[in-house]
Amino acid sequence: MSVAASLPSASRKSLAIEVLSKTEPISHLAAQHQVSRKFLYQQGQKANEALDATFRSTTDEPEVLFYLPITKTWLWQLILGLILICHCSYRGVVELLPDLFDLPISMGTIHNRLQGAAQKASAINLTQDLSAIQVGLHDEIFQGSQPVLVGVDASSTYCYLLAAAEHRDEDTWGAIPFG
Repeated sequence: MSVAASLPSASRKSLAIEVLSKTEPISHLAAQHQVSRKFLYQQGQKANEALDATFRSTTDEPEVLFYLPITKTWLWQLILGLILICHCSYRGVVELLPDLFDLPISMGTIHNRLQGAAQKASAINLTQDLSAIQVGLHDEIFQGSQPVLVGVDASSTYCYLLAAAEHRDEDTWGAIPFG
């Protein structure tokens, strides 16, 4: 039986550390411990693999793409996007913000902010030039049980009217200013 085969694991580990530290040439270590250079290279390789496995990332987290500064303005834009684009309910927003951003918010705050945004949007809509619209398509949709009058340009599909109404009769349509 060779000397290398009879070495206990603590001695093998010690030799592997010496190989990795590179304080002495492999040939000197082999002669000193009466083992082959091949054996020492193998021990060094095992130790190196163990170190790599230890320091390898244990998570499969993807690389961070970018860092996003979260401001109050950004959060209000997120809330508008969740509700208007994603069709999220107020309760969904109330549940999401504390979970992801540690920011509790009430349904009343969300409602008030959306009403403010709707007022700003109405002011902007009144400044739109609708003279290029030749054929308007009018219909009603419903928000819950409340009718909403809709007007769309036939050629561009530009929506120029969304007006909540109590009724959807001809008198209500006749009272809507189309610019």
